[in-house]
Amino acid sequence: MAVKSNLGLFFFALGVLLVLVELLTLTTYVFPLGLGFIVSGLFYYFTGSFWGSLLLFVCFTGMGYWVSAKYSLKIKGQGSVLNELQKQTGVVINRLDQFTYEVRFPLGAAGEEVWNAYSREPLKYGDRVKVVALKGNKLVVEKVEDA
Repeated sequence: MAVKSNLGLFFFALGVLLVLVELLTLTTYVFPLGLGFIVSGLFYYFTGSFWGSLLLFVCFTGMGYWVSAKYSLKIKGQGSVLNELQKQTGVVINRLDQFTYEVRFPLGAAGEEVWNAYSREPLKYGDRVKVVALKGNKLVVEKVEDA
């Protein structure tokens, strides 16, 4: 019984450690694993049922990753910002390299945001651009031809 209790406590401690690591990194990648280890470790400590704790681990970890994937963009607000930017026309304010630029977008009342943007065509200072996609942490933009 002592080995089973120690294993349950080990899983619980590992889960707490993973949750603490998650709090330091401010991401959503490790928290579901930590939650799964905490719940399954406590269950294993009190019942000694390996298969029950394994089932709880899989359920809580899977549920955690599902919730994380479903709501992380909404929680971070990136989805709404991107939707807002797709409705805007930005202005190139700086060239970072051959195809990467800094673009200023007006947002809201007297607000503005500067984003890194990628363009397949060469741009120059003052060109107006619109957002066509998101690639990693950069916006993909196309030049807007003035009529």
